[in-house]
Amino acid sequence: MGEEHRIVIPGIQDRVPDVCDFVVAAARRAGLNERAIYHCQMAVDEACTNVIEHGFDSAGVAGQIEVLCRDDGESYTVRIADNSPPFNPLLRDDPDPDAPLTDREPGGWGIYFIKKMMDAASYHYEEGRNVLVIAKFKTPSNLLQAEKPPAGTETQVRELGSHIWAITPTQTRLESNTAPAFQTAMDAQLDARRHWLIVDMSHVGYISTSGLKVLVGAWRRSRDLGGNVVLAGLTPHVLEVFETVGFDQIFEIFESVPEALEHMSSQMA
Repeated sequence: MGEEHRIVIPGIQDRVPDVCDFVVAAARRAGLNERAIYHCQMAVDEACTNVIEHGFDSAGVAGQIEVLCRDDGESYTVRIADNSPPFNPLLRDDPDPDAPLTDREPGGWGIYFIKKMMDAASYHYEEGRNVLVIAKFKTPSNLLQAEKPPAGTETQVRELGSHIWAITPTQTRLESNTAPAFQTAMDAQLDARRHWLIVDMSHVGYISTSGLKVLVGAWRRSRDLGGNVVLAGLTPHVLEVFETVGFDQIFEIFESVPEALEHMSSQMA
C-alpha cells in the first residue's frame, strides 16, 4: 500500500503555505532530495493557487482542497482534489518560454511549471471533484541530498553609490503570501526614482510565479524610467526556474552583487 498522508484545507489563499509545508514534510520522509522537494512544493503551490483563483474565486464559490501524499517505494505521488467547476488544466496550451516578454500572456506559467518540473501529471474528474495527480519518481537523481537555503524574513535596502541600490529579500520563499511585501519594497524604491536596482537573491531558496511577477513588474518600470533591474546570487533551484521560463534571457544575472555593480556602473557611464 505504501505510506499515505492527507490534509484538507478551505479554498483560501492563506492556507496554501500549510499545504506546501505538508507536502514538503511528506516528500522529505519519502527520501527525496532538496531539488525534487522544491519541484513538488512549487507544483503544489501553483496547482492550489490555480484552483483558488480560477476555480473558487472566479466561479464565486467556496470549496475545499484535499491533498493526499503517497510514497509507494518507487514514486512520491501528490493527489490534489477540489470541488470547483470541472476543468482540466493540463489541456491548456503551453506558453512559449522563448517569446519576448512584451508578447507573453500573464497566465499559464503555473501549469507549465507543473508539467516541466514533475515526472508525471494526470487529470480526471470523479464524484464531483477535479483530481490532479503529480509524481516524482524515486530515481537516484531525485534522492541525492543537498543543503537547505538560509532563513530570513525581511527585505533589506542599501545604497551602493552612484545612484545604484541593492535590494536583498531575505525571505527563503517568494510566493503568494510573501510576494506582496516584496512588491511593496520594490515599489518604494522605484517611487523614489531609484531605478538602477540590483536584487540580491542569495537568500531566496524558492520562488513561484507570484515572485516572478514582482520582478518582471519592477524590471518593466525601471526600463520605463531609463534604468534597469538585474539579479545576483541566484541559488541553483531558483536559477532553474528562470531558465525554465526563459527569464534568464531577459534578466541580466550575475553570480555576485560586486559583479552586478561593476556591470551596472558601466551601463550608467
